Amino acid sequence: MPDDRIIHCPHRPPCGGCALLELPPERQLAWKRERTAEALARFPSLRGVEVRECVPAPSPTGYRTRVKFAVARWPGERAALGLFRPGTHEVLDLPGCLVVHEGLRPVLEELRGLLGRTTTAVRHVDLRWSSLESRAHVTLVVDGPSDPRRVEDVARALVAARPEVRGVGLRTTAEGPVPRALGGATVPVVGEPYLVEAIGDTRYRLSPGAFFQTDPAAAERLHDVVRGWLAPKKGRARSLCDLYAGAGAFAIALADLADEVTAVEAVGTAVEDAAAGARLSRREVRVVRAPVERFLAGLRRGFLDRVVLDPPRRGVPANALRSLAAAGPERVAYVSCDPDTLARDLDALVPLGLAPQAVVPVDLFALTDEVEAVALLGRTRRPWRPAVLGRFGGVVAADKPAILPTHPQAAGEASLLLAVREAEGDEELQPAHRLDVGTSGPVLFARGDTLRALGRAFESGAVAKEYLALVKGVPHKSGRVRGEGGATRGGDEETRYRLERIVGGYGLLRVSPTTGRRHQIRRHLRRIGHPILGDERYGDPRANRFLAETCALARTFLHLAAITFPGPDGHPLRVEAPLPAELELVIARLKQLRVTAAT
Repeated sequence: MPDDRIIHCPHRPPCGGCALLELPPERQLAWKRERTAEALARFPSLRGVEVRECVPAPSPTGYRTRVKFAVARWPGERAALGLFRPGTHEVLDLPGCLVVHEGLRPVLEELRGLLGRTTTAVRHVDLRWSSLESRAHVTLVVDGPSDPRRVEDVARALVAARPEVRGVGLRTTAEGPVPRALGGATVPVVGEPYLVEAIGDTRYRLSPGAFFQTDPAAAERLHDVVRGWLAPKKGRARSLCDLYAGAGAFAIALADLADEVTAVEAVGTAVEDAAAGARLSRREVRVVRAPVERFLAGLRRGFLDRVVLDPPRRGVPANALRSLAAAGPERVAYVSCDPDTLARDLDALVPLGLAPQAVVPVDLFALTDEVEAVALLGRTRRPWRPAVLGRFGGVVAADKPAILPTHPQAAGEASLLLAVREAEGDEELQPAHRLDVGTSGPVLFARGDTLRALGRAFESGAVAKEYLALVKGVPHKSGRVRGEGGATRGGDEETRYRLERIVGGYGLLRVSPTTGRRHQIRRHLRRIGHPILGDERYGDPRANRFLAETCALARTFLHLAAITFPGPDGHPLRVEAPLPAELELVIARLKQLRVTAAT
């Protein structure tokens, strides 16, 4: 028997915009919960975290108050406005799209006629609707220089035909390693550049292109989840900080929870919007313009009490996670639009003393496979225990997460050394070698004569290391790189590598340094034109940005996979560490990217 709750759309197929359209409502919510749970299950540290039922959207249709459509001119006097046909750059015209807010539909229909009759090379349109004001703003996006008179003619004609359009702006396509057709600044052409929107009883000023939830009614449910976690049981919190604040949605809505509320945002127009929204809502909010990483790095321990973390899809840089944990918040609500990068960051926070208590999916994009989720984190009093890969007499081999330093670099900072001492109950243990922050793998710990013997083995070259590195391009099947020479580096540097396999057009190498000088592997692989992906110092910035945006790479893809050393009885011992889950995730997404591109 057909389920009359299933929504039928005249544009599907071929449009793939609403991937869950054919599922009944309860199955859509279950799918989003399962997607979140699968992302967490990849990481052993998160497998016991509760994933709650998905909070449903208020309405499955007509909820999108912001629409970003591509434009194609058809023969005649009508343009196509819609999404690209999957796997192509053909624009599918989507009149009457079911998820578009009804206030925007006549504006889009008017644009179809106006853009079909002009020679102005408009490639995209970005529309926003204010449910509070019942007004719209339209941004026309062009690829490059355009005749301003023709753009103004289109804008004036649109405002004349549709008086609900408050203003029209012009934006030029931003170049970058991934599509950024809707990035960059907007130049006003006609009318006002701002709209005012509401979530509950708070007001927000929105500039063209400002990040803001597309469904204010669903956003109110998201805010309820965050408020429920961050609200103190009695009175007010000491401080609340909204990181990656955008237009200040959380800071303004939650301003009554704390004595001091701070919104941190790096984009200038968003900072201005947040300050204006606080004034409109009559809320006391300090708005700081700064990159989140820099803001957190300057905080003293104990400054933060409650935190909202709402980063872009690529997640939070590792240095920001370390600084966040060092600031000592009691509770954090991490709001994410990508379950994979959310799980990756939660796993990194566990050894830093912030543990997820639960994750709550929220359906902000009904009918689609987009998943929003809120992770509820609290400071844990139980010490984190590192994975021990083996104990050999007086030698302990512990698996170092990339997020941790081997030694503490500041007073009170989490480190592998402190965690191993705590877990083993031995304050005299010392590492026989170290791995950089950002590199994972086994580290050997010992004490006394055993430690000194290991030190001699490292100095004499009796210890062999094998790293796995994902590099730009595909090198030869095997090779050797020798030292750069000079007194400071030493002319005897040598690194050998073997190509393990090709992943998504990149080479996964097994690398064996026969000497062990600072950053040797990273320097040598750059020299031969195959820098390690994710390496901020020696890598390729363009490739790094691409993989951060598409494949969840948030660190240097370098992992110590095996170490062989003389045991207490003189016989060689080998310790292996599997590729950590965050790097397996990168490989999985690279493979999926390759499959998607091929279809």
